[in-house]
Amino acid sequence: DTVDDAKALVAFCSNVASKVNIIEYNEVENLPFQKSSENKTALFLKTVYEKKINVKLRRSRGIDIDAACGQLANKQKKIIF
Repeated sequence: DTVDDAKALVAFCSNVASKVNIIEYNEVENLPFQKSSENKTALFLKTVYEKKINVKLRRSRGIDIDAACGQLANKQKKIIF
């Protein structure tokens, strides 16, 4: 989610017509990853967009059940006796 990451993405996409979807990350308990800040996301999008790459931010869904991008598999059933 850094400017360097955005520049690397631009370099990867620059020789082929590309459409890039940026999807927000849903934070999930017990995983070390964090959602990017709004400012960081905006800067990433701006960096890509300024290089004429078709880029779109897709708002994440399923946060209430940890269901985005395979995160539902991280949930375990609690066994109650």
